[in-house]
Amino acid sequence: MGAGVTWHDAAIPHRSERVGGQHSSTRAELAAVVMALQGTPRADDLAILIDSAAAIQRLRCFRSHDFRSAEHKVKDHDIIHDILLELKLRSD
Repeated sequence: MGAGVTWHDAAIPHRSERVGGQHSSTRAELAAVVMALQGTPRADDLAILIDSAAAIQRLRCFRSHDFRSAEHKVKDHDIIHDILLELKLRSD
């Protein structure tokens, strides 16, 4: 199980991270999204390619601004929270 993040800019150093929590390929995919968001300047355009239907489906639940789920009911909520925070910072 794993996921990768690649930056087109050669000036950005290679980075590898260990993902804590329950082991799953979906968690690794979501962690890669966080790494891509945090590792790219907010002003830059960013394209994220995800080949995990489970990760896409999990993120799809959070499309609505007024959606509030119980943290304990959403698998990998900690990582999804970080993704949502980074996306909000990019949209401000």
